[in-house]
Amino acid sequence: MRRRLVLVVALGALVVTLSTGCLFNIFQTARTIGAGNLAFTFGTGAFRLQIEDSTTYYVTPQARLTFGLADAVDLGLQTGAMISLANGSPGWLGAIGDLKFRLFDQPDSFALALGFGGGYSAEFVAVGWGLFGEIFLDSNLRVLPIFLCYQPGVPLGGDSFVVYHHLAGGLKLKLSDQARLLLQADYRAGLVSIGLALEIGF
Repeated sequence: MRRRLVLVVALGALVVTLSTGCLFNIFQTARTIGAGNLAFTFGTGAFRLQIEDSTTYYVTPQARLTFGLADAVDLGLQTGAMISLANGSPGWLGAIGDLKFRLFDQPDSFALALGFGGGYSAEFVAVGWGLFGEIFLDSNLRVLPIFLCYQPGVPLGGDSFVVYHHLAGGLKLKLSDQARLLLQADYRAGLVSIGLALEIGF
């Protein structure tokens, strides 16, 4: 337990010291929450925006609401803000939604899920609207509670066809039967961020 606490504090500190980021973080894993259940996820990321000689740091508080449509199917909605640390000026990250389908979940090995979604996001730069797919892979080993996600995204519009590749991975730490902590790194379009989120189920 003490070792886990040290790890949580160390990774949490990286959120503050991180220099770059990718706006929305993928705050979910291959696990589904079960039919009729509800989960709230509250988290934040951080990134640095550098334009010529000017550098501005931002934090990105985010909230995700997940509904269990079936034991192996979740509907998720996520939104967030982008706040400048220089002047406190807020911006909206957008609103996205997705459907996730768990393919299997073995208690002592791993879990796999696929999904798709879309919405309005600052990540789709000039266009705003886009669609994305999702692949989630979790390790269910107690000694290795890691997860990996891949989310290819396509803007709806623009002058040419572009695919954005969003990768995320990290630790999923069970705090109780209803709560867990997600510590992760996200990579998208050459940018890296660290995310920290608390998921609470009902």
